[in-house]
Amino acid sequence: MYLVRCGVPFEIAFGLDEADRLAFIVTMGTLEGHRFDWTALRWRDEEAGGRG
Repeated sequence: MYLVRCGVPFEIAFGLDEADRLAFIVTMGTLEGHRFDWTALRWRDEEAGGRG
């Protein structure tokens, strides 16, 4: 639902495979100012010093 909320059409958002879905979500989150930790495959917690 996050992708749909970000403006990705429903048919596309729910038709993506797991890797493409992750890429879309990371892209949208990055555009909103969030940082993604590719090593840990999770969003960085900036309030905790950005280390995880």
